[in-house]
Amino acid sequence: MEANLVTLSNYKAILGEGPVYDKDLNRLYWVDIEGKKIIINDLNTGTETFYDMPDLVSSLCVIDDKRVIATIRHAFYIVDLSKNSLQKVAEVETEIESNRFNDGKCDKLGRYWAGTMNMTERKPTGNFYKLEGNKIVKVLEGLTISNGLGWDIEDKVMYLIDTPTRKVFMFDFDLQRGEIYNKKIAVDFGNEPGNPDGMAVDEEGFIWVAHWGGGKVSRWNPRNGKKVFEIKVPATYVTSVTFGTPEMNYVFISTAGKSQDPLAGKLFTTRVDVRGLPNYRFKIT
Repeated sequence: MEANLVTLSNYKAILGEGPVYDKDLNRLYWVDIEGKKIIINDLNTGTETFYDMPDLVSSLCVIDDKRVIATIRHAFYIVDLSKNSLQKVAEVETEIESNRFNDGKCDKLGRYWAGTMNMTERKPTGNFYKLEGNKIVKVLEGLTISNGLGWDIEDKVMYLIDTPTRKVFMFDFDLQRGEIYNKKIAVDFGNEPGNPDGMAVDEEGFIWVAHWGGGKVSRWNPRNGKKVFEIKVPATYVTSVTFGTPEMNYVFISTAGKSQDPLAGKLFTTRVDVRGLPNYRFKIT
């Protein structure tokens, strides 16, 4: 697919990640993990705001117009952007210095699912957690780089990427209980360039996957594991993708500034021919 990609932001991230569109506010939130920043693009006004974090910030979910909850190294923090204050909610794996949180998202009932990764070695020391209110539960063990996740339109399937395995896994998902079962492979990257990173799901049930080291975003049918099309991105290290705008028919694509590509580290957007599923807010109980 030939896409007319434009840059949304002038900011060049070291490791741009985790774009989240909030429909109520018409804002796009994203992070620069190694730049230790939360960035907000207000699509109403075109303004861009930066918030410095004390450590590596890898994902976030919106709470309301003033607050988000973010994964910062080993912990979930509520960040009050209006006061620039942080409140620790739950902490994990402080004994594994080489581990940190990576990607995470909220489900329809406002639980925050996020996984960890090993920063120094490709060892399966990562885990996958669920935060409900202020209660944290370990859901999976033995992940190498816990990465992109999402749910199907009926909330009966959860997708989760473990990047070095080059696979998108799928689980049966019980929304009411917040539990996952029956791990299977939805997509095997096979001979695709790069490794699977962040992902999103559209309203037709297809999954969109960012190619770390592959310079593109691809769209897949998880029912048969076949690729439908791809969007070339002018940056080698493509990190994540989400849907946004009030019509939910634009994609926002984050990248890392870790290559010689002139636009590496930029955030891109383009209109597509399908609507995406929304991002959900974190529910404080």
